[in-house]
Amino acid sequence: MIEFKPRYFLPPAIALTVLAMLHAPADGGRGGACAVHTRDAGLRASFASFQRTQSATAAKACAIASNNLP
Repeated sequence: MIEFKPRYFLPPAIALTVLAMLHAPADGGRGGACAVHTRDAGLRASFASFQRTQSATAAKACAIASNNLP
């Protein structure tokens, strides 16, 4: 017969709770800026030119994908 003991359910429940806490961002997702900034002027310029040439639809898709809704 199968015995249901707390030791079978408690460790997985604790592990799921810890994983859920680690998955959520610490600031609740309010941090809109990138945490890493580059000092290479050429690299920043290439990203800036890419942003200027990006279409409105692509920009919207990227904003949705990164959870930064306009």
